[in-house]
Amino acid sequence: MTFTRDQTLARLRSRIEEGVPIIGGGAGTGISAKFEEVGGIDLIVIYN
Repeated sequence: MTFTRDQTLARLRSRIEEGVPIIGGGAGTGISAKFEEVGGIDLIVIYN
């Protein structure tokens, strides 16, 4: 699923306003990123 920049920022700002923590993680391989996405992570930093 693809989101626009504006959609992403709106979602993050909404979570911040609600006081919900923003969770981020890193991934060096596609499998890590897939599991992070399934787990509901907010931000993924890609190591390459």
